[in-house]
Amino acid sequence: MAKEEVLLQLAMFEQQINQLEQQMQIIEQNALELRNLKESLEELDKSKEKEIYANLGKNIFIKAEIKDKKLLVDVGNKTFVKKSAEETLKLIEEQIEKLKEAKNNVLNKMQEIQQQAEEAILEAQRGEK
Repeated sequence: MAKEEVLLQLAMFEQQINQLEQQMQIIEQNALELRNLKESLEELDKSKEKEIYANLGKNIFIKAEIKDKKLLVDVGNKTFVKKSAEETLKLIEEQIEKLKEAKNNVLNKMQEIQQQAEEAILEAQRGEK
């Protein structure tokens, strides 16, 4: 294999690794958000309080009265279903597991690419001798 071909191939591998690292960051961010949501739901489920500060977004909170602990959960295609905290926690756990699987798939793909890069380097070194 010519030196130029190896360099081109290594650049391609590097680009693939960068894309996979971006995917990994997104997966990890989503997993963190789900873990935080899980903690909040567990606290809400245990709480005897009748008022909470609800996050409106961007760290802006409003005092809200809890009249019912049933949650409206988006189950896809903007379809909302009433669920208990326990049912919602189960959904969150399933989503966390799916993210773990996705993370493992990305890690495996990164290892495959790393191995291919190492093989290309070794082949180029053999060709130089």
